[in-house]
Amino acid sequence: MLGWAESISFFKRAAIGELYIKAGNPLFTVASKLALSNCTRSPEPDSLRVKTHSYICVMKVLMVCLGNICRSPLAEGILQNKAFIAGLTWSVESAGTNSYHTGEPPHKLSQKVALLNGIDISQQRAQKFTANDFEVYDKIYALAGDVMDEMKRIAKNKFDPSKAELLMNEIYPGKNIDVPDPYYGTEAGYHEVYKMIDKVCEAIISKYAPTPKWALQETFN
Repeated sequence: MLGWAESISFFKRAAIGELYIKAGNPLFTVASKLALSNCTRSPEPDSLRVKTHSYICVMKVLMVCLGNICRSPLAEGILQNKAFIAGLTWSVESAGTNSYHTGEPPHKLSQKVALLNGIDISQQRAQKFTANDFEVYDKIYALAGDVMDEMKRIAKNKFDPSKAELLMNEIYPGKNIDVPDPYYGTEAGYHEVYKMIDKVCEAIISKYAPTPKWALQETFN
């Protein structure tokens, strides 16, 4: 059963186009009326990740790293939070090119660093990048060059260069700078990764969606 605060969070997520629904909770029927017909993933047996229709979610973004537990969960959380604050109806998700951690929550240090910055990513669960993601998302960001190579290998003829981009190229065009993998390092590395991703996500918001921030207030008034 969801508590009051979780319920409020749920409906806020519904408003921006991304719903995480635990099977059996009383909000399931509400969510199904909104978007169940467009459900695209089931990252773990007792949950559904639901993609809403375009009239609710006007831009769908996927952040991709290798395992989907360190870098891309931070990128998902940061960009979704910025989009929400800006009053944008975006859906942001993340995935990994391997399946070693499928169904697992983000790394404890990614969760810690995100929470220190006011973002809770604890409910995310790792999922694997697939070729069909190019049919679902408007923009797919690889967090490093080796990730992009893996995306091309997995997607094969479905790879769409007009949708795929190295994340840091949004602020350093053509430089092909990697967001370093902090997995084997210390907490300091996670803070550095957060700073890099936060900076580029701010640029993405400005580039793709110059929606005035007062739109958010109108949404919930």
